[in-house]
Amino acid sequence: MIPTVTKNYQNVVISTGNIINNELGQRKSNEELYDGLKITLHSDPNAERVVVEIDKLHGRVLCATQELSNKLTENGRNEISIGAKIFLNKKSTECIKEAVDALLNILNVSHVDNVVLAYHPNASSVANATIGTTTPTPKSPCSEGITSPTSDPANGWSQRNGEQGVAELKMLYKGLEQYALKQQIKQLGIADLDAKALQDLYKSAEVHPTIAQVNLAACCVVPTDLQEFCKEHELVLNTHSDPELLLPAEQFSCLAPGYTIDWSLRYQVHVRCRGVLTAKGYIVGASKPSANN
Repeated sequence: MIPTVTKNYQNVVISTGNIINNELGQRKSNEELYDGLKITLHSDPNAERVVVEIDKLHGRVLCATQELSNKLTENGRNEISIGAKIFLNKKSTECIKEAVDALLNILNVSHVDNVVLAYHPNASSVANATIGTTTPTPKSPCSEGITSPTSDPANGWSQRNGEQGVAELKMLYKGLEQYALKQQIKQLGIADLDAKALQDLYKSAEVHPTIAQVNLAACCVVPTDLQEFCKEHELVLNTHSDPELLLPAEQFSCLAPGYTIDWSLRYQVHVRCRGVLTAKGYIVGASKPSANN
């Protein structure tokens, strides 16, 4: 399916559609994304169970758009909550814009309820288990009762990314703020920051984050200073298990030869009164390497 697009487009956007419909939900996020993309890009186009559309005007490969639309409209907009998480591993405000615009356009909504940004410029694919293997996941430092010699879980993000990483994060966050100021995103959130980095971002923000996510795969207990900062500033503190690098380049290149992944996002749609997850999917932006590189 992807070669039809690669002939004409420098950039493409790929939507998995509602993966709950494909029975892929409730798995590890990297597995959900990989299998969702595989179904979208490589399924038999004549198969009845998979309906894939190619939007040649915008360079998009879209899976099951009608089914997704049905899920989003079977309840009134005020009866559902739409949340998203953007995974970004390079400094690019254009990627932030592309991701949010694609989210609003593909879901065909005027706003979403919250967007969380995960930015890991120094993420390594080594830290991510290879999809399709049975290699056991390494134990976290706290599961062994020791602290990693190369990082302090309480200050891990700041130590790994430094002042430059914080400056880049602030710039990317400002890209999200523009949508919040226009009420296209109702709440902003940030993932995986230690208390120092979160405080620095919070002070510079025009629209303060109201959600903070922490990955308990790195540490079993949320650091006290992070808990206190979130409590003092009324941030909702959530935990997650997403890897820093959602899909390594070599795995994506097997699915879409000639392209590199620029950004990815996951969206979830809940029915407010029942808390039922009615739709979940991934959207990915990818591009061909520039001829100048």
